[in-house]
Amino acid sequence: MNINDLETPALLIDREVMLENLKRMQTIAESHGVSLRPHTKNHKCPEIAKLQLELGASGICVQKLGEAEVMVDAGVKDIFITNEIVQPTKIDRLVKLQDKASVRVAVDSFENAQQIGEIAAGSNRVLPVLVDVDTGMKRCGVPVGPVAVKLASAVAKTKGLRFDGLMTFEGHLYEITNPSKRKAAAQRTIERFVRLGKKIRQNGLDVSVMSCGSTPTAEAVAGVKGITELQPGNYVFYDLMQVEKGSARLRNCAQRILTTIISSPSKNRCIVDAGTKAFAHDHGEFPKALGATRGTPIQINEEHLTLRTRSKLRIGDKIQFLPYHACTATNMFDQVHVVEGATVIATWPIAARGKMV
Repeated sequence: MNINDLETPALLIDREVMLENLKRMQTIAESHGVSLRPHTKNHKCPEIAKLQLELGASGICVQKLGEAEVMVDAGVKDIFITNEIVQPTKIDRLVKLQDKASVRVAVDSFENAQQIGEIAAGSNRVLPVLVDVDTGMKRCGVPVGPVAVKLASAVAKTKGLRFDGLMTFEGHLYEITNPSKRKAAAQRTIERFVRLGKKIRQNGLDVSVMSCGSTPTAEAVAGVKGITELQPGNYVFYDLMQVEKGSARLRNCAQRILTTIISSPSKNRCIVDAGTKAFAHDHGEFPKALGATRGTPIQINEEHLTLRTRSKLRIGDKIQFLPYHACTATNMFDQVHVVEGATVIATWPIAARGKMV
């Protein structure tokens, strides 16, 4: 099928560009002797997760329990939920997943660790856990220091749990747009994280996993001695945000949203059939029109995007857009069309989209 025969809006992935992105990140990890455990929140697609594993990834990361269940059902056997799971019903689901795969989870409080341990022990299971450490994101995670050491010790002593190590997400460094300054800041941040791991080892614990890394910082922190795995996610597709941050170029961006012009009221204005329900618009930034269209987005609504153009475009014409944030754009679609040039070579379900619980 030619892409212009697709009903729109439609999510497209350039297979060649995506493969280049996957192979490059895998090479970065392997060249530094660390594991790559990519975050699948970017694509939410079991077929892409399996491709990452085939290329050498040690396992995957997910953000939600429902995403883990989808990936396990698809045959993925090594998963890390990089988030806190606190409700008893969810913990029960988490514990039961251990019968099908190895599923680690993050904790950042003794109360949560104790609750997970009790449910796991009550089912005669042992759940692998990483302590979530806040190295500056100011989101989840315990601060670097004595609190983290104390929590690691408590987890190791809790029946039903197995302390595997530490994780952090240095996403706050996205705000540093100068690549060289971001690299230096990332290395300082993760060196501090590694020192925490050494402190915990001095207390007699085995810290087998030191997990970190985002798409803009993965290459910078891969070489920090003491890190065992990287967990970037956005690198699969990249997007305008990563281009803006200096982490990628437009040619690295594999994701597109195909639209159709449904109205052209004047020679310098047209409207396409995709709005915030397709592009997400979670950062308040417009997508970028690609090709010879040279259209400039000027207004976005739920189902419409208005463009200012240099010449009148015809109703029915197709326009491809590069979204500002690929991760949230992915979550808007049920399926992705994999393309080579103008040909659709496969259509894959985005099976983990909308899995909020």
